[in-house]
Amino acid sequence: MTAPGIVLLLGLALSARGPDDHLMTGARHFREGRFDAALVEFRVAERLGATDAAGYAGASLVKLRRPEEALEAFAAAGEGSRDALLDYYRALACYDARLFLCADRLLASLGERSGPRIAEQTQKVRADIAAALAKEPAQEAIDWYLARCSASADEHRPALAAGYCREAAALADRRNDRYRRGDALAVLARLEEANRGARR
Repeated sequence: MTAPGIVLLLGLALSARGPDDHLMTGARHFREGRFDAALVEFRVAERLGATDAAGYAGASLVKLRRPEEALEAFAAAGEGSRDALLDYYRALACYDARLFLCADRLLASLGERSGPRIAEQTQKVRADIAAALAKEPAQEAIDWYLARCSASADEHRPALAAGYCREAAALADRRNDRYRRGDALAVLARLEEANRGARR
């Protein structure tokens, strides 16, 4: 067989792979620590219509230390999962992106759904979060979250922007003066309105 014929056959074989094949290949790469390759497979599966592929792509992005992209992948997967491991990775994405209240909420929701290793890691991360949030949040911290929210919105990354604005509002609630809480809620309302308009 000629080289062009082999290339054609290889192309046909690859195009015949369905989304489940890509999910399985991605899972194998993930287990073996090849997170870049896993991400590619999960993205292909997602494009081919696998509804659960976005969450697996998010887990791969967490492993690749790309938490903001991971948060966007998890947002594409939809809120809340039946999979404790994916919820754990979503919480790690929040934690790595400094969305500590988001991370704590997700970790608290794991409850009995996780195994002993994840439960132990969850306790450690929640203890770190509790220590970080023990004092009243500084105004500068809230300003930082609002700046990240605005920058993400300007970059047309609405899910990420909403995450930073929610964190700013929640931190403002932990202050007696509710510093800039109204600003955070106003931006969130605009993001939600734009999201509703995009779905119409």
